[in-house]
Amino acid sequence: MTKDNKKEDIKKVILNMVQELPERSKNTIEKRFNLDGKGLKTLDSIGKEYNITRERVRQIEREALTKLKKIGKNHNITNIFQFIENAIKKHGGVISEDKIVTHLFEGKNEEINKQISLLILSLDDRIKKEKETKRHKKLYFYERGNVEKLKDMIDILEEHLCENEKDIDFDNIIFLVSGVNKQEKDNNIFQEHVESYLELNKVILKNIIGDWGHEKWPHINPKSIRDKSYLALKKNKNPLHFTKITDSINEIWKDKRRANSQTVHNELIKDKRFILVGRGIYALKEWGYRPGTVLDVIIEVFKESSKEEIIQEDIILEVLKKRKVKNNTIILNLQNKDYFVKLPNKIYRLKNK
Repeated sequence: MTKDNKKEDIKKVILNMVQELPERSKNTIEKRFNLDGKGLKTLDSIGKEYNITRERVRQIEREALTKLKKIGKNHNITNIFQFIENAIKKHGGVISEDKIVTHLFEGKNEEINKQISLLILSLDDRIKKEKETKRHKKLYFYERGNVEKLKDMIDILEEHLCENEKDIDFDNIIFLVSGVNKQEKDNNIFQEHVESYLELNKVILKNIIGDWGHEKWPHINPKSIRDKSYLALKKNKNPLHFTKITDSINEIWKDKRRANSQTVHNELIKDKRFILVGRGIYALKEWGYRPGTVLDVIIEVFKESSKEEIIQEDIILEVLKKRKVKNNTIILNLQNKDYFVKLPNKIYRLKNK
């Protein structure tokens, strides 16, 4: 099975196998796995169509799967099973439904590909399944021990995060879950397995700027406009107009409800993490920006300086670190004789300092 024709080969093999079933068995499998593209059908809906009980439909489905396993021997389905087995081993012995579809169909996560993948999984008696929980996605595996490794990793990382209340990077994750030495930490295969486990878990998440933390933390798993705005600015690393912040939110969280620019503006005003540094332009307070008028910021520059007299150029540089305004706006405020005294060579001092 070559890379170029693998996707079509798998589809063709499975669909041809289904065609070899008796008519009612074939129809049941097609409806239960949506192979006809008409939507997944429940046991009840199929039962009503054939005027039989849902338990009888379940029995027909089980019998059809048993027949498909036998039919598969004549279609080299073991090659497909081997491909899935290699994918599961590559991911540390545990894999998600989406990843199986990605490996079988080269990233084409279409509905028909998903359903064919689920049918294939139903035909391999070696594969076990664990339902999705609040802590991990639905899992497919061969050995229960690998599921326990995943759960242990989640427990270790969650305990660390809750104790320290601080984000961690991937290197620290590797150190925490490998437990001991550099040789183990630098093992590429081990790192790939940890990456796969992290994709499966629902507790330890990575935000848009690459920080790992607890899913309950708003800067890791943001739900409010304010928290999304905070991360959008952190990602951009520069002050932005509120309309640009809105565009960034809608680009990053495409699958969520679209943000409205006026709503974003209103929320930013209420949150002390954000500083209005220009007309509609916001920055993060943690970047060193300060609230207040340009006049307030200039006065603060003098109060924070060890010098009583400061050259105009240096004043401008310091103000621009805290506010996003034009140079002329700063110079105009320096002309306020109630607060500043102008000395020769464009040097200023506070009037009352």
